[in-house]
Amino acid sequence: IVSDIDRYGVAPHLTMAIVSRGIPFRRRLSLCCSVSLCFTASRSLHDCGASAISLPADLTNQMILAPLTRGGNLPFRRLCADFGCQISLSEMVYARSLLKGDAVERARLRRAPNEECFGVQIATNNVEEGRKAMELIHEAGTADFVDLNCGCPIHEATRRGLGSSLLRSPKKLSSLVRGITDQSDLPLTVKIRLGCEDDTINVEELVPAIIEAGAAAVTIHGRTAQQRYSKACDWDRIRQAVVDNAESRVPIIGNGDILTHYEAKMRIEQSGVNAVMVGRGALTKPWIFKEFRDGASYSPDAKERISIYRTLTSYMKDHFGDDTMGKKKSYNF
Repeated sequence: IVSDIDRYGVAPHLTMAIVSRGIPFRRRLSLCCSVSLCFTASRSLHDCGASAISLPADLTNQMILAPLTRGGNLPFRRLCADFGCQISLSEMVYARSLLKGDAVERARLRRAPNEECFGVQIATNNVEEGRKAMELIHEAGTADFVDLNCGCPIHEATRRGLGSSLLRSPKKLSSLVRGITDQSDLPLTVKIRLGCEDDTINVEELVPAIIEAGAAAVTIHGRTAQQRYSKACDWDRIRQAVVDNAESRVPIIGNGDILTHYEAKMRIEQSGVNAVMVGRGALTKPWIFKEFRDGASYSPDAKERISIYRTLTSYMKDHFGDDTMGKKKSYNF
């Protein structure tokens, strides 16, 4: 009987435990089959590092709009979507402030009517806080996925132990990601840098730890937090991360110094990333998404540029309002 049950792949000590319970033979076989299937499924998820929930959009050869603090507001994302942007992210949202009901943070969950795939980026270093923020975002019904900010180098974030400060301990970051993704109704992506300081680059440890923890995708900005934007993006390290984690099949997105459509295509081809993320390139010319899609440069003349400005102004008026406060927010942008 033991050998018959054991052939279903259940560990011997579990087999003996089931037999010793005096359970009828047919029930023993059924129970062992169930246990075996559960162990197999668990091993499969662990081995591939896959998230329980996949992203709703195919990232292959995509250009994604980065989460831009003070720049990635709804009107600007709406304009980018007009030019063909298919995946976009909100400005960074502090999870703690969001849960306290902060009106500004709540407003950042809003989605433009033409955004095809929209993600909300959160900043947190606490599992329970992250879970609750994910629940709130899911209940809002506006986001397709959530992104965990682990790359912001500004003091306002790092002094709280958020953003790029999370990169110092891959083990702790892995626990954070695993805790947030557990029982989540939305996929979680993670955005990182190569490391905190130039002498503590640890991207080769960070990426597999994040993937194994259940992230649906990983975005790598090819600089350290210390460098900010003072040095060129290191795409060689991004390429190596892609090679090292190829077996996981979890999408890796490259980010940094992409200002033209042909640079974006080149980076995808040379590094092997699934997609690229643009920030400053989109702020400079939101039509970079059109160029990327068409594979050709677009140079709007003066009349077309004025029309684009008018469209953005209209979107800002719709979103921020036409009062003094609304005009101030539009002018600041």
